[in-house]
Amino acid sequence: MSRRRQRVLRALNEAYRLSLRSAWRRYLRAARDPEGAQQARLRSLVRETRGTAFAAAHGLSRVKTLAEFQDAIPIRDYDGHAPWIERVKQGEARVLTRSAPLVFEKSSGSTHAAKYVPYTRPFLDEYSAGTGPWLYDLLTRRPALRRGSSYWSISPAGVRDEVTAGGIRIGFQDDTEYFPPPVRKLLRRLLPVPPEVARLPDVPTCRYVTLRYLVADPCLGFLSVWSPSYLTLLLEFARKHADRLAHDVARGTLTPPSGRLGRRFPDLPGPNPPRAAAIREAFPQSGPLRLERLWPGLALVSCWADAAAAQQLPALKALLPSQVEVQPKGLFATEGALSFPLLDFPGASLIPHGHLLELQPADALEERPLPLHAAVLGERYLPLLTTQGGLFRYRLGDVVEVVGRFERTPLVRFVGRADGVSDLAGEKLAPGQVAAAIAKACTETGVKPGFAMLAPTIGKDGAPGGYRLYAESNDPVGLARLAIALEDALRKGYHYDHCRRLEQLDPVDARAVRDGWSRYEIALVARGVRAGDVKPSALRRESWWDEVFPA
Repeated sequence: MSRRRQRVLRALNEAYRLSLRSAWRRYLRAARDPEGAQQARLRSLVRETRGTAFAAAHGLSRVKTLAEFQDAIPIRDYDGHAPWIERVKQGEARVLTRSAPLVFEKSSGSTHAAKYVPYTRPFLDEYSAGTGPWLYDLLTRRPALRRGSSYWSISPAGVRDEVTAGGIRIGFQDDTEYFPPPVRKLLRRLLPVPPEVARLPDVPTCRYVTLRYLVADPCLGFLSVWSPSYLTLLLEFARKHADRLAHDVARGTLTPPSGRLGRRFPDLPGPNPPRAAAIREAFPQSGPLRLERLWPGLALVSCWADAAAAQQLPALKALLPSQVEVQPKGLFATEGALSFPLLDFPGASLIPHGHLLELQPADALEERPLPLHAAVLGERYLPLLTTQGGLFRYRLGDVVEVVGRFERTPLVRFVGRADGVSDLAGEKLAPGQVAAAIAKACTETGVKPGFAMLAPTIGKDGAPGGYRLYAESNDPVGLARLAIALEDALRKGYHYDHCRRLEQLDPVDARAVRDGWSRYEIALVARGVRAGDVKPSALRRESWWDEVFPA
């Protein structure tokens, strides 16, 4: 390992950490007075919308309190914002915000048409109110991270150079554009994988080129991905192509299996035969991976770890060295940043000085949503966010549970989605409900598949059939017992039990599958979801999963 490179990485990481100190201090002030911080956000939002078509239509110039703001604007989902956003896409000025959008980002929703979220400079500042203190906390409290490089998940962008009818770019060139301009150049020196990888045409090529850079870097210390399965599949792909990767590293070449590059890549590491030997040791064809031979300084992985993603964690941890820490992510979405994790604290901190946040009680949707500081320990809420990008009282569809406080600011845990409800015949199955039922059935039967997902089936003449459990298992008897236990758990719900008693639905059956997460990802990518955005779910509403998992 080059001592010079280590010294450079230490200096860059320390410079980056110090640049985030002011962001941490702003967060601390807001965490100690979340009510005051949110009032300041409301005043800022009123200023940012002054003179806009949206403000004129809703009388925002007269708004001074949260209650007045709630009375002026109804709760909306994306469809409620779509007519306004379409005007912005056409190039009309001052529709939602005074600031013109820098770019539109497509949402990562996998069951709806693409949603276009406008990103303004003030919106990016709100986003940084979460990313800044999170990364400062990491680099300060885990000094080992300051000694290495970092990988932030990259997947093919798909569409290239797309713009709206009004000439506004769709999609960032790379993830460093989320950060303030002064730190972009510094960040790019800390990331071993160049941003050009995101412009590759397909997932296998993107994975191979990503790995070509990663395996050549002995200083890798931090991995940030979304779904745990994203990293699991990346590492298994490396095992499958270890000989090719070793050959390329030894020769200083880049030859993906598909042969599809279409561009030259900068700063490709040169020939390194000793490194090639380490690759073969780290990725044996069978048995456990030995990643410590390749990345001795790998210290922390950031990924989803709650709700359905928890099911994927054991498979990921089995591939990682025992000393590698896994930190659950906060709630970062295309539409905004709601929470970020704090080391050694439960859950993730809501961000009181970022967006304007309201908390809608999950079991009392008719009640007026609460301000952030009024959240009650143990209660569950649907967050609503208002951003300086142009979303107002936007229902994100996530459910969070309050699990503690940092200073006076709530710490929350992601529970699941409030939407995504499957309703073939009035049974109203929700993802969180199904995830809990699967977990209960696994505990009762002792059957613990690496992949388990429920989806509807279609009966004769297109009528609702029932639900099928797709699960990785080599034990047909155990799988049948698991399906029976899952059926019993689901029948604890009134609506599902009512439909079963009326014979509107067949009982749950089960189908054994192989390579569950891999096939799941391939199916969704083939239907337009970016690989890095594929989200795990215990329940899918589509009825075509038999095509993905044939008997």
